[in-house]
Amino acid sequence: GQGTTYHYTFHGDPHATFASFFGGSNPFDIFFGSGRQRGTTNGTNDHSGDHDMDIDMDGDDDPFSSFSHFGFNGINGFHHGGGRRHRNEPLHGGRRKVQDPPVVHELKVSLEEIFHGCTKRMRITRRRLNPDGRTMRTEDKILNIVIKRGWKEGTKITFPKEGDETPENIPADIAFVLKDKGHPLFKRDGSNIIYTAKIGLKE
Repeated sequence: GQGTTYHYTFHGDPHATFASFFGGSNPFDIFFGSGRQRGTTNGTNDHSGDHDMDIDMDGDDDPFSSFSHFGFNGINGFHHGGGRRHRNEPLHGGRRKVQDPPVVHELKVSLEEIFHGCTKRMRITRRRLNPDGRTMRTEDKILNIVIKRGWKEGTKITFPKEGDETPENIPADIAFVLKDKGHPLFKRDGSNIIYTAKIGLKE
């Protein structure tokens, strides 16, 4: 179906209740078992294991790329992190460009979205270099975040080098970290779904 679009600018008997709510006979198995331009980036990745996960959306085969996504930057109220080794690229005159720290956003998802899977559409506005390498333009881009069934809270999806670009920097990575929305009936605890029922003494 059509995903939800958000906008960023840089700088939350029980089996029957669950089945009626989510539409599945065994819903627990998934948890147990100037010029302005537009563009779109898609990314998908399968998920396994019980640990928080970092997902790169660049299709890069570099096995060491996942070690570079640590820390937060100071744009729009995000904190600086000290554990990141920045990627460097040559710059004219012998100087080297240093990549900006990653820009990290919290992405809230409901239990229904985690159970069925969903796609979130995030529109970003960033600065990009023109072909002359000196002047910049403002550019809009849609990032498609394909969320797989059963992904854990804390899963991080990274879009490499999608931040602001200037003559002096390497664009920052943009990352989204999954956060569970509250639910009126159920609570997720790791791979478990918890339902609290109030029963009388006669029951």
